Amino acid sequence: MDYAKVLTGGVAGWLRFESACDRSGLFSEKYMTAAIGQILSGRSGNRTVAEYKHPQLAPLMKGPGRRPEVDFVVRSTEDKIILAVESKWAGRTKLTTESILWDLIRLELIAHYEGARCIFILGGSKRKLDLVFSEPAFADSATKPHRRPVLRHDNNVMHSTSLVPTVPVRTPMLKKLFGPYRHFEFPEKVVSRRSAPSPSDAKEREYQVYAWEIHPASNRRTFRPGNSKHYGV
Repeated sequence: MDYAKVLTGGVAGWLRFESACDRSGLFSEKYMTAAIGQILSGRSGNRTVAEYKHPQLAPLMKGPGRRPEVDFVVRSTEDKIILAVESKWAGRTKLTTESILWDLIRLELIAHYEGARCIFILGGSKRKLDLVFSEPAFADSATKPHRRPVLRHDNNVMHSTSLVPTVPVRTPMLKKLFGPYRHFEFPEKVVSRRSAPSPSDAKEREYQVYAWEIHPASNRRTFRPGNSKHYGV
């Protein structure tokens, strides 16, 4: 099943319906996850679990505090993770590149270690989404002419996002993300591929949904942040 296509079309249709009912004032990441959860549950035979503890990172966290979670996972009849989904909403609260990167990293780990399909969903008005895509850390706008965006939103080609300190504007945020897991092996890059957004021709104030499937690199290489002069303490 093409979950990325099903989710973009289904969630976008639900947003249009809710907007027609004059409920757009309620739109948020949590509100959007209601639609994602219903679609996944219906398509998976009710084998969808929300707020699932991350299988690789949650056991590493010590002391108090909430363990890293995944918005949704779908489990097989053999109780294996076959799909993981993270989502973000571009709305009144500023959506940071740091939070998007952390979702992509966690999905890549599940894709690699669990062999599951992993999807990142991003929704919001076209105007808000364009602001996310043009944010300097997301777009890598300081590097010219070869910019390296976090995700390609303009086409469906395979795209690699480096997690090693090759994009200076992202180094501080990655150092913060890796801080609690300095001795864990992270991938040097995350590979993603966009599914066509829905609707594809949204106007500035219309709501739009994007999805990217997240993959481990075919020649996957890893590093320990604690051994990096940029990420280590």
